[in-house]
Amino acid sequence: MPDSRTLWTAVVIICIAVSVFFSVKKRTTFKRLQQLMAAKQWDEFDRLLDGKLTSMLYPRYNRDYLRLNSYLLREDHKRANEMFDLLLGLNLPKMQRVDLVIKAFNYYVGQEDRKKSKELLREIKGFEGGQAEAVAHECQLMYDTMILKRHNDIPELERMLKEAGDDKVKSCRLEYLLALQYQNKGDEAKFQEFLEKSGQHSMAVNA
Repeated sequence: MPDSRTLWTAVVIICIAVSVFFSVKKRTTFKRLQQLMAAKQWDEFDRLLDGKLTSMLYPRYNRDYLRLNSYLLREDHKRANEMFDLLLGLNLPKMQRVDLVIKAFNYYVGQEDRKKSKELLREIKGFEGGQAEAVAHECQLMYDTMILKRHNDIPELERMLKEAGDDKVKSCRLEYLLALQYQNKGDEAKFQEFLEKSGQHSMAVNA
């Protein structure tokens, strides 16, 4: 019979092998899910996401977050709304909550849902630490532009755009808001100008 030391060594080796297996499968499964989303192969994506192995590899929240992203890409607004309701009703760690609330706010502002946007904006204004104040201010600008259809923030947005410098992501976002504010104002030429600039920065970011 093997002694206890031999048994212990065998157990350690097995544990390491299992750990390596799950680590590798986790990476390859996530990569495959990303590929299926990019290719919009939704049936295969759903089968893989709902599979037993994926359920073992990822917590429920992570799987549902991926599912939410797929609904947004599919423009399946009914199921996206249901998934946001489900996830926002969970008791989440602070950083997950912040990420989800901002994601939901961006979505509902885009849908011009005044009630849900306002509720989420109120929560965003209660965030503390880090860039919380700057994020809340930018979300307020989005709400004013896309929900209230205001155009009185043009000077501030143009100042923020100058300060953004080479930050293409921020410039893209600010140029889009400027385009919408000029549209709200009725200035079609400026709307087209900033919409084109935003599109160019968007292509540069995603290149």
